[in-house]
Amino acid sequence: MRFFRYSKQNTHNKRLLAVVRKTAFTIFAAAICLSTTNVAKTYVDAAVSIEQDDEYTDITADSSLKMYYNKTLYDNSTFPGIRIDDVWMVPVKEFLADKLGCTYKYSETNGKLTITNKYGNEQIEAYIGSTELTVGSSAITMDEPVIKARNSENTSEETIYVPASKVIQNLGYGYESTATSLNVTDIISYYKKSEQTWYENSYTNAINSIICTKNSDNKDIVQITALNPIESENVSVKAGDNSIEYIYAKTKNLLGDIKETISDSTAVKSLEVWEDQNLAAHIKVTFDDKYITSKSISSNFFTITFTKASFSMKALIPDKVKAEKITATDRYWNKQFYIIVPGNHVSFYKNNKPIDNSSAIKKIEVNKTSGGDTRIIVTTTKLQGYKIDKKDGYFTVKVGSPNSIYKNIILLDAGHGGKDSGARFGSLYEKNLNLEILYTRARKYFESNTSNVKAYWTRHNDTFINLYTRPKLSKTYRADMFLSLHMNSAGNRTANGTEVYYSSRNNKVTSTGLYSKKMASMMLNSVLNGINSKNRGVRQAGFVVNKYNTVPSVLVELGFITGNKDYPNLKKASYREKAAKALYDGVEKIFKKYPAK
Repeated sequence: MRFFRYSKQNTHNKRLLAVVRKTAFTIFAAAICLSTTNVAKTYVDAAVSIEQDDEYTDITADSSLKMYYNKTLYDNSTFPGIRIDDVWMVPVKEFLADKLGCTYKYSETNGKLTITNKYGNEQIEAYIGSTELTVGSSAITMDEPVIKARNSENTSEETIYVPASKVIQNLGYGYESTATSLNVTDIISYYKKSEQTWYENSYTNAINSIICTKNSDNKDIVQITALNPIESENVSVKAGDNSIEYIYAKTKNLLGDIKETISDSTAVKSLEVWEDQNLAAHIKVTFDDKYITSKSISSNFFTITFTKASFSMKALIPDKVKAEKITATDRYWNKQFYIIVPGNHVSFYKNNKPIDNSSAIKKIEVNKTSGGDTRIIVTTTKLQGYKIDKKDGYFTVKVGSPNSIYKNIILLDAGHGGKDSGARFGSLYEKNLNLEILYTRARKYFESNTSNVKAYWTRHNDTFINLYTRPKLSKTYRADMFLSLHMNSAGNRTANGTEVYYSSRNNKVTSTGLYSKKMASMMLNSVLNGINSKNRGVRQAGFVVNKYNTVPSVLVELGFITGNKDYPNLKKASYREKAAKALYDGVEKIFKKYPAK
């Protein structure tokens, strides 16, 4: 058999090689593939004829090119594999359909080509002359366009060539290539399909196919096919330590009972399929516990994808607990963080112990909160940030240094504390107001699932912290910004309003474009909008927490504890709540405009 190679040089070489034509093989591409300009620049190192505007470029046979499917040499001298500009091209009918078992449709009207693999679980679309490949809802750019071809000795013999790499891999086959060889392999670990297409009226759908294979990213997947589109609300999940089980309500199992050990899959260990007495089909997959799962539903296809993850901890979610209701709170001063699961599930976690997969985790404990919820206490060996990723039936946690986990970090400083009470008037103490607003109330905003900011605090209780220690903590917590909260006081009770301070000694423009004066201006606007206080402006002063800081830093004087208007407002819990939210909103807006790098 003969394979062919095509590359580019000049027209003179093209005409010289035309004399030594050995094989009449014609490829006439769409206009964007081989324009007259392109032909003028081409040369060939083998004898094949490429037709363009009634002019032929010669290509000769290259016996060094070999193509295999499952280690068997592909032998088709009429339409072999070819290379164009060092890109492997394969014929659709002769190789993809006749050898790999794919099915395809082609429209002469609009040049649309649709190819489906033999298992029916992967499909691609492309157009003659285009380099765009459509896979599901995604568009992928190929190295060469799709082209038509015919044998010039027998022009009735026609086919279509497609770039091998992107097409074959996105059809779910293994692909390897060199300059002289192309190897295509089935990467199916398990496959079963039922030809039955009917089911009783008591069901709303039926599962008729299951396949364990790899996707184009080389990740293990299990894909279930149903006769009708799968509705997500009809699918529930039950997770185990190293298993995931999906339950399809009112769904017929046309495959019969399956219990298979999967030996040639990296992630998947076994598959089970059955139907229960409630007319629900079950698919249970046991997998390596170093992997995490994700699911996707596209019409009749339900796909479980297995990704090897570098998680530090993994824990199951009890039945009937909604993943979005699971929260976390940091106790970084004790090198701990708490994960709060709604309801009393202490016994559940004693029977299903969370998996510790990190040397940075010292121990994991489970107990009950005073409110009756479940608290998972994670103790780390040193200060660690954490990120929770909630999946079907379980969640994973990744721990690491704060700046490796969080993008935007702020250090919040509740002024005064302990023996230093700050200003005092009536029943109000400045140290208490600062802590309540900035920590007790603002913490829920910073620790919410929607927050894009990680907050640390210089103090979380009524503790005295040395004034010069506070700015140094910005380095400890890898902070990107620093904010200190205070209350003003004056001998004249008519003094009211908000002012924000920065230090000219710490006002350099950072790599993000932020500097302390700009931060002060944006924070002042946010606070004024939130609590509607009097605007006393942005001011410069040499406060220690600003002057000796290493990041953009501001000090907010929220209001006058002695003020005839501010004092009665500060006594109101609703006002203090608005202040906490305004401070949080200001931080969020600043990071949105000047995200940390």
